[in-house]
Amino acid sequence: MDLLAKLIKGNGTWCASVAAECDQSARHPGLESMADAHDIFGEPLRPETPSELTMTQTLRTRLARPGEGHLRHLGEAETLAIMASRSLRGIFVTDDKAVPVVAREQGIQVVTTFDLLRLACRTGMTDADTVWSYLQRLRQQRRGTPPAVFDRPSFDKWLSA
Repeated sequence: MDLLAKLIKGNGTWCASVAAECDQSARHPGLESMADAHDIFGEPLRPETPSELTMTQTLRTRLARPGEGHLRHLGEAETLAIMASRSLRGIFVTDDKAVPVVAREQGIQVVTTFDLLRLACRTGMTDADTVWSYLQRLRQQRRGTPPAVFDRPSFDKWLSA
């Protein structure tokens, strides 16, 4: 979380559903630092109008696959709805593979956790060994890996791409 704080430099924000997801994750062993997100992002934004609420539900339905729970993709949908409705300029960070297409329709740029890690390394905020260790931890938590990264040599290639 310290690296995330350095990357966003006090310019980040989040929505209430994402804050709730982080709180839930922080209750799991090894993810306690997720609670620090409140210090990084501050008070979460909430849908304020019927239009934002409707847009949130519409986008959540578009992002969901049959059989997924009603909270699945809610944070992403809420973020997209708030950004689009309020014309907020920013970059949306998500690892949800369904989001980029919908975000582009709203004129919202999307990056992944992996994009941020690569940026942190390229800008000297951290080194390759540290990013590699973060990727190992993300893999252990079943959060995925960057495309075509399965060992250290492929990681080094990805990092320099």
